[in-house]
Amino acid sequence: MKRFIYITALLIPIFLTLYSNIFGALTIIKIDELNYNDKNYINLLDKCVESKNRIIKNERLEKYPPVNIYSYILKPYEDIWTIIAKTSLNIDTIATLNRIDFIGSIKEGVTVFLPDILGLFFDSGLTTREELAKKYGIKIDNIQKIEDPKNSGKELYFVPEVKLSFLQRTYLTGVVFHSPLMGIETSKFGKRIDPFINEVTFHGGVDIAAPEGKSVRAARQGKVVYAGKSDGYGNLVIIQHELGYYTLYGHLKEIKVEKGDLVETGQEIGTVGTTGRTTGPHLHFEIRRYNKKLNPDNIPFLLQHQ
Repeated sequence: MKRFIYITALLIPIFLTLYSNIFGALTIIKIDELNYNDKNYINLLDKCVESKNRIIKNERLEKYPPVNIYSYILKPYEDIWTIIAKTSLNIDTIATLNRIDFIGSIKEGVTVFLPDILGLFFDSGLTTREELAKKYGIKIDNIQKIEDPKNSGKELYFVPEVKLSFLQRTYLTGVVFHSPLMGIETSKFGKRIDPFINEVTFHGGVDIAAPEGKSVRAARQGKVVYAGKSDGYGNLVIIQHELGYYTLYGHLKEIKVEKGDLVETGQEIGTVGTTGRTTGPHLHFEIRRYNKKLNPDNIPFLLQHQ
């Protein structure tokens, strides 16, 4: 009887995958615990270890099976490193499937989606199978299309057993950004009481208070795409970086760069001011990717010496 139950547990993901392929819907397999008491966890671990070993040995399957997607809610004191240690998955795979920009956003209470094959996931609206096959040197037939588990109605391409570039992985860990200003953080990213209208509004960056006139520095090298006045932001500088990232620096007293300038990490781009909607001298700092505002609190900034 025990053997029958064990075999049945092993076959469940296979049946779910076949159902998904026939009816076009993504079936998510739930994992309750990352230990050997959870049969779904065992299934995931076994397949991930096989996939990881193929990468290490530089082997590639002639034909890859359909990828299965699991879900898991992180318990207290668990993070992305817990997932990696217990599943043999890597940062690249977890980040691209879960559509995250920084690994710091994977923390207690978050539902994370986990595939049973290592690889990369891409928004099907931003690329094609042909482009991915050429870029990663993989047969086009092995690039799978699945429903995006985080965005219903959208689809992803899955490229099995390939990795991100060093630069892409570096952005995920957040160590590419330096602190633009040493000061006191007075307002965080997220919902807050707007001091001007006394109502709850969304704050898309962090506010760092510092003496007026103190230097504000570029958080990363890039190209200045805006330098001028902007409603609300006052004197504003926007720097474009690699891979769709932008940083914004608002309420400046002085702007010390011009549109089109190439700036280095740590270069002075302006000074702390009170222009725009402010209650005192501070820097409003944002990080965006493809115009999506990201939470700087998830990013381990390198400190500037000022």
